Amino acid sequence: MAGKFFNQKVKGSINNSMKAYIIVGGVILTIFIVVILIVSISGKKDVPDPIIEVRSAVSVEINDDLPDKTDFFSELQNVKEDDIDVDYSGVDLSKLGSYNIKITIYDKEYKSTLNVIDITAPEFTVKDVSIAKGQGYDAEDFVEECKDNSNEECTIEFYDKGLDQDGEEIDYGSYLAEGTYEIQIVASDSSGNVSQPQKATLTIGDGSTVIDPTTCKYGTTEYDSNTYILGSNVTSNGCALDLNLYQDENTTKSAYDLAAADTEKLQKEISEAKVDKEIKKTLNRLVTPVLNKTGNGLVGYTILMELKFIYTDGSEEVVEKYYLDTEGNRVYSINKYNLN
Repeated sequence: MAGKFFNQKVKGSINNSMKAYIIVGGVILTIFIVVILIVSISGKKDVPDPIIEVRSAVSVEINDDLPDKTDFFSELQNVKEDDIDVDYSGVDLSKLGSYNIKITIYDKEYKSTLNVIDITAPEFTVKDVSIAKGQGYDAEDFVEECKDNSNEECTIEFYDKGLDQDGEEIDYGSYLAEGTYEIQIVASDSSGNVSQPQKATLTIGDGSTVIDPTTCKYGTTEYDSNTYILGSNVTSNGCALDLNLYQDENTTKSAYDLAAADTEKLQKEISEAKVDKEIKKTLNRLVTPVLNKTGNGLVGYTILMELKFIYTDGSEEVVEKYYLDTEGNRVYSINKYNLN
């Protein structure tokens, strides 16, 4: 009996020790968890709120790279750059204009505008020109090459604010006699950027060939830019023609030949576009005479092409509308089928 009693007492002692260890361990674990929670809560309180001020608009040069996404903010604090998402969909850096930009930060959306602008003047190189006495010249004659960052054509003009060799304001119209003259040329683009003037040399006459100046009975070829495109030039030696010739077959031939060639091309393009054969199609070709600025001479014609669809319900729609230039190229105002 003594031995059995002794064994039971030892077993009870071991159980009490294990209970003590479990209690102590639980207390330590609880303290550890509480400490972690306190540190975590304290850490969150130390992180400051984001400060975000979005610019209403950002500008970038045409055909340049997209701006850095941080450029859209006048103030940006406590935000990681990787957490900023800028949506550039719809932006065409090759075209001037304003594009809507959506910016997302931490599931919140902001709006801004990206302006594609052109503030860079064209770059061009000049060349010297030699002509016979009485021969005409234009500003374009003095330009070897001109490039604009918009990829548009340059406008070339004489620099009319320059001074000649004698310090007098340049009058290019007075350069008629044999001799050598300093010419100043400027180039501009559709955004109004104008280059610095560049100098070239005009040499009139070489001592062997002399041409008497041309007298224009009906005025010069200069015409009002409001007439848009000179589709067909009918001038002679820099002079306008008699107004009475505007319906003369020989005079109008070049304009109507240009219109006829484009009509054939247009018919083929519409056929390849697989337009419903049931749709009635009408083509209007408007050939309009262009007068010089003084209104006393004929200088050419504008050619307007307009393709109209008439649907079965009687409704009408102009699907292609454009002018032709002197080379037969199209300048569209309506181009539903994205023709060349």
